[in-house]
Amino acid sequence: MCRVNEQAREATPGNAACLIKIDKWLVTIGHRHSGRLDLPGGLSNGDESAQCTAHRETWEETGFNVEVGEYLGRNAEGFRFYQCQLQGNFGKEFMEFPVPEWASSEVSSIQLTDPYEIQLQDWRFEDELLQIRALFNQIEP
Repeated sequence: MCRVNEQAREATPGNAACLIKIDKWLVTIGHRHSGRLDLPGGLSNGDESAQCTAHRETWEETGFNVEVGEYLGRNAEGFRFYQCQLQGNFGKEFMEFPVPEWASSEVSSIQLTDPYEIQLQDWRFEDELLQIRALFNQIEP
């Protein structure tokens, strides 16, 4: 069962990722195979909603049980981006988080990153970085 804000729930299927904003920081993962930063997210399993894809993939890659909220936008390939919330007292005092053992084959790191300090060559899908920054700005602090 995925955690979705009831007021934002939709049935749209698809591949999806979470934008998790903590203060002025974005939660990013280090992608082990490319050596670049990315958002937690990935490909859908069958007929699950894109919001459930974002929730499941974020759990699989970070161990975070986020609540998936508003649809923020999609990229040229139709990959959907959602605002996601972490429960609890997450703040900038923890800039790095441990990678769950089950995720270590795909994820090398989990950290808070200033999206405006990321260089294009450091982002997994370079053509998305400007869009990610714009979507980040849509999220209320």
